[in-house]
Amino acid sequence: MYELPLLGHAGKIQVGIGTLRQEKLTSHFSEPREASAPPPKPPKYRSGRILDVNLADFKTHPLWDILIETVRNNPLYPGRAGWARETILAKNPNITAKELASKMSISLGEALVILAGDDSE
Repeated sequence: MYELPLLGHAGKIQVGIGTLRQEKLTSHFSEPREASAPPPKPPKYRSGRILDVNLADFKTHPLWDILIETVRNNPLYPGRAGWARETILAKNPNITAKELASKMSISLGEALVILAGDDSE
């Protein structure tokens, strides 16, 4: 029990913890809420999944080697590449990079490297 001073009165009132908790809950939800949260900000970059990339043209790009190095240094790449080759590419060898990226929830760059397929360094 807590003793709370009464406003405008000389006396005090005793209140249990349960009453205080209920008062806090009641007053919190009965008061009108002000502004809601701001809307989410759009991403600062364009998603690679909406690009339409031709693998043959992309292999001649100067950044191709950097993309391969970056993707292959991802610790999840060997498992993802093996699984994609054994399951997805075995059933659909003509799949596009965009479709592969969508099916596996990976980046378009990683899908391009998996489709390139030459893992010899």
